[in-house]
Amino acid sequence: MCKLHKSIYGLRQAPRAWFSLLTDKLQAIGFKGSQVDNSLYVYQHGSILLYFLIYVDDIILAGADLNFINHVISLLQSNFPIKNLGELSFFLSVEAIRSDEGLYLSQHRYILDLLRSKMDKSRPSITPMSTSQILNKSDGALFHDPYLYRSIVGGLQYLSFTRLELAFVIHKVSKYMHDLKELYWVAVKRILRYLKETISHALLIQPDHLLQLQTVIGAD
Repeated sequence: MCKLHKSIYGLRQAPRAWFSLLTDKLQAIGFKGSQVDNSLYVYQHGSILLYFLIYVDDIILAGADLNFINHVISLLQSNFPIKNLGELSFFLSVEAIRSDEGLYLSQHRYILDLLRSKMDKSRPSITPMSTSQILNKSDGALFHDPYLYRSIVGGLQYLSFTRLELAFVIHKVSKYMHDLKELYWVAVKRILRYLKETISHALLIQPDHLLQLQTVIGAD
């Protein structure tokens, strides 16, 4: 029998050990855990407000004071071998594009990956669903590839983070995962055709609400 003195990257218990060690350090700096998201920590002191978001060993720091953001990064670097990647540009399949109007959040590359699953040559559509189409438990033909349907609809669910206008139609096609019919697949293809037409659409964050966004990648 062996006793493990240090968590090794790749072991099952490594993520928990990393998260515990990191949160202890954050709390020592003055961060408090969010009550609605275990991965979010908030620092507030006077006029300084900083958000610290953790996803495994990738981190986003958001705040209005860039000097304080760099100060927090330097404090973390004294305990962890982490790297500052600078301004946020790409995180969890979401692109951050800066312009004079503000910050655009886009999933352009993510949509391209969805369309490559047989729909990249399809004819674009200006609407995501037909108003005359009724989806119900009909007696139509069964869809031949349940895996394809479920994988595409699962991908669409993640897409709705930046494409809020798709929330309703994605909810509709998600209701029939257990009993797939050709009619439902036609509806999914309509959504993909709409995405091809509107692939450049993005979510805009106005300058008044814009914070400095830094990306940090943590090591084991």
